[in-house]
Parts: sequence; structure tokens; C-alpha cells
Amino acid sequence: MPADISSTQVHQPHPCNLAGTALRYPYSRSFSGGLQASAFLVAQAGGLKGYFDEPGLTTRCTVILSGACSMRIRGRTYHFQARDLVLAPTSAETFTFENSADFSALELHVPQGILDQMNIAPPAGLRSRFLGCQEPGLQTARQLLGYLRATSSSPATATSPHVLVGYGLAITTLGYAFSEDGQDHRSKGVDKTATGLEAARQVLLERFDKVPTIPQLAALCGLSPTRFKELFRQQFGCAPYAFYQAHRMEYARQLLCRKNVTETAMQLGYSNISHFSAAFQRQFGCTPSQWQRQIR
Repeated sequence: MPADISSTQVHQPHPCNLAGTALRYPYSRSFSGGLQASAFLVAQAGGLKGYFDEPGLTTRCTVILSGACSMRIRGRTYHFQARDLVLAPTSAETFTFENSADFSALELHVPQGILDQMNIAPPAGLRSRFLGCQEPGLQTARQLLGYLRATSSSPATATSPHVLVGYGLAITTLGYAFSEDGQDHRSKGVDKTATGLEAARQVLLERFDKVPTIPQLAALCGLSPTRFKELFRQQFGCAPYAFYQAHRMEYARQLLCRKNVTETAMQLGYSNISHFSAAFQRQFGCTPSQWQRQIR
């Protein structure tokens, strides 16, 4: 993992034959007002280590489109999955970032001037939410990713009319990101529950060697265990343990890129290697050993 790379270096233009092949080679385009859009499509698990060099100037809007990733910043690790939308201000600090295999994401860098023109307050800290399959913000982010790939490979599409199309998609994605969770039907009290569910989701993803209990998670939301499980499934599309286990196995794929099967199982809290192998096979259709042979 490269060290001491600045965040802006990651988004510098690269030749078409390199763009999109790694986290450091995204499909990227700058628009009017300093707005920048980048698309990442990475086949193999990987990572970066470095520092943000846009302190106080930029808000980052990220939509995870496939795979999963982890970011460590300010001593805390955040885990994100496909269909997560993340808003965060940049600040002068170091970071580490790891992604799973088959990872893709859309990222917008938004200068403060653009938000000021629209009377939009920047996020005070990192905020994330899970997008529904049919939410327009998710669909627009996917369209923008396709636009960035097309304009990178075909110079003819980089003309002014096509630039307007890309700018429109970027601004539309940004608008949905700053909308009130993409929902206009939220009623009084729902905000508090949604905040609690997001807190429970982050607790589930903080560590993969010990899963919190349902009563512990329900207490974060001020809900009964039964009501918590019902609302969690509605919000995130699966039961809490299924959610935890899916991301636990995604993290296992990251670990298997640099550790053996026994070491990976132990780090994930398994005392029985066969139980780990069975869980991995249920998730991906192959054993951990078979997965390692595929990627080497």
C-alpha cells in the first residue's frame, strides 16, 4: 500500500490505458466552478494510505456502487457497502483506505463556493445513509459513472454539449445527496429512528470478530428487539445478522489477499476453520482456498 500520497494525487488525470485500473487511476472530469467527478472501477482488492490536502475547501460526496470498502480516519474505522451514500468535509489529516474486489464508486468533490451559491450548508462531519434500489440518486450516480467512462475512452464525446450532460448528472447527484435522505414523506420522529438505525449499522461494522446482540443494537434506537429487527430489515433490506455476516465475508476476501485461511478465520473470530470455510462458500460459492487460487 503506497504511503504519503495526497488525496488530490489520486484524482489527477491519467492516460486512457491506465484510467480505471486501480484506485489511483480513476475516470475523472472537472466541471464549471471547480466541481470534479471521479469514477472508480477496481477488479482486485487494494488500498491507499495518505493525507487529505484540501482542508476546509471541499465537501466529498461518495456513492458506493458495488463491493465494499473501509476507511480509517481520526482513529476510527468506517465500513461502507454498495448503495451507501457518504457526505464528508475534508480536513488536514491522514487516512487509510481499503477496498474489496469488484469495487466501484462515484465521487464528487464540491468546492464551498458551489454550496454557497445554492444556500446549502456543508456537512459538519461524516454522514452516511443507505440508498434504496430505486432511489433516483443511485440511478443518477450510475449514469454519471457511465458518462465518465465513455468520455475517457472517446475524445469525441468531450465536446461542450457532452460536458453539459456530465455537469447536469453531477449536479443532480449532488442535489439528491443533500436532499433530506431522499424522502419527502418522513414524519415527525422518523429522523431519530433513522439516526439510531444508522448508528446500529455502524456498530455492526466496527469489528468482525464479535457481533453485538440484538438487545444492544435495539437500545441504540430506543426500540424493542422485535421492532428493531423489523425496521432494520425495512431500512437495509436484510436482517441484522445477515447484514453483519455479508460484510464479514467481504472483509474476509480482503484479508485473504495477504493472510492464509487460518489467520483470516482467527482474525474474524472463528474458532473452527471449517465453520469459516462453510460461511465463505455460502456467500461466494467457493471455499477460501479456492478464492486465493483465483486471485494469485
